[in-house]
Amino acid sequence: MEPSRYYRHQDGGLYRSICVARHADDGSEVVVYEHLWPFEPGVWVRNKEAFLQRFRETSEAACREAMQQDQEQARQAVQQAKAARRSGSSSSSSSSSSSSQT
Repeated sequence: MEPSRYYRHQDGGLYRSICVARHADDGSEVVVYEHLWPFEPGVWVRNKEAFLQRFRETSEAACREAMQQDQEQARQAVQQAKAARRSGSSSSSSSSSSSSQT
């Protein structure tokens, strides 16, 4: 995994990898990544294996294009996808949470 690659989370959010690091306690690999859109930007860390299960690489151009869409609609779509995934259902359901990304 190389730094500055772009990813789409399984629920729809857009991210950029920063680096792969080592966990201080057990030496396991973790991915340091930046949330780009549609919620507030922020830096996150996730176990590399879990990251690769939840995120799919995409292009910078695809990210730029997606970021031109309506942000509020994108937020709602991510929240619905997350709620559906967490409930184990295949249909989307509304979520009232405000800005959680994972």
